[in-house]
Amino acid sequence: MRFFEAEILKGKYFPPKSRERLRATMVNLFILVGIFIILLYAYENLGQGYYVMLTVEISIVFTLMVAYLVFPHYVSINTTSYMILGAFTFLLAISFVVPDKDPELSLFWLAALPIFVFFFLGVDKGIRWSTNMFLILLFIPLFSFITGIKFVYEWELLSQILLGYLVVSYMVYIIENERSSYEKKLAIALEENQMLFKEVHHRTKNNMQVIMGLLETQSFKIDDLKYKKMFETHVDRLKAMSLMHKNLYTNHSYEEVDIHEYLNEIANSLKTYTNHKIITNVDSIMVDMKIAMNIGLIFNEAVTNAIEHAFTEGEVGEINIAFRHIAERCVFIIKDNGKGFDSSKNYKSLGMTLIKDLAGTLLDSSLMIKSSEGTLIKIYVG
Repeated sequence: MRFFEAEILKGKYFPPKSRERLRATMVNLFILVGIFIILLYAYENLGQGYYVMLTVEISIVFTLMVAYLVFPHYVSINTTSYMILGAFTFLLAISFVVPDKDPELSLFWLAALPIFVFFFLGVDKGIRWSTNMFLILLFIPLFSFITGIKFVYEWELLSQILLGYLVVSYMVYIIENERSSYEKKLAIALEENQMLFKEVHHRTKNNMQVIMGLLETQSFKIDDLKYKKMFETHVDRLKAMSLMHKNLYTNHSYEEVDIHEYLNEIANSLKTYTNHKIITNVDSIMVDMKIAMNIGLIFNEAVTNAIEHAFTEGEVGEINIAFRHIAERCVFIIKDNGKGFDSSKNYKSLGMTLIKDLAGTLLDSSLMIKSSEGTLIKIYVG
């Protein structure tokens, strides 16, 4: 079913679970079903010799085929909807006048048309289209009554059909009007929630900035380098977390982070107090905020460890960071060209412990640490 929706009904050209995708798939489904049904009746009309109606039906099929082929590359959903509505409106009007093998088919399209009109055009345009359609259909029984000319149906039956179309259109209008009203209310509520979430992230980031400022102020009063470094490390961790909240309130999403922008911001922050080269190669991928925060903390810990321990004094090293999407998974790589470490020993540093613990929280993750010609940390996610 996913292949049918994505490929045949062309849903792949629109965002998943969006109203545009729903409209697109419904448009193409309506076209394909319409073509199939009309071809069946065109075949029967050919056998019965109803060549005028056959010509009309073949013309409608051709119009629908063109609409299907050019959508969505050359025409929009609205344009395609107007092409379909125009074709079926003409088919309905002519089917009440020109005989065919099964004229009752027009009653099916008459009932389906109001649903299509209000769903794809909305309430305001749907009212205008249905009003024009009503006037067109009204002309047929009036002309039959005044002139006495009998078409496919008697003028009394045409009047009943017209009344039925009016009732169905009004019922669909009430349903669609209620639906669109609720949709607007939900859109307003969603927008308000987004603004609240952005404000929460903004205030969280500001609060973290205050805490960072207090820690930095306190570190200036500490002479012991060991404890001074401890304060600075905590400031870096808070900065990595605050940058994620900054990314959330400055971008359109309030629950996903652009990992490319986020990791580059952390890298730029770390570059300010080191001469070592920090090179990033990060794909632009939207990642859940919880996963992004853990990745950011891993990034901060690994790069900070490399800056402090990977290189000898006076040496300018290189730290490469990559976050790439490969097949169904993502791979996060941090590699330096430093002196490495003895992997046979069990290191109990807070930084290495955090990296292992944070990697374990990622979805379906696997962690690999190697120390050969530098240190390599590779984490597969998803």
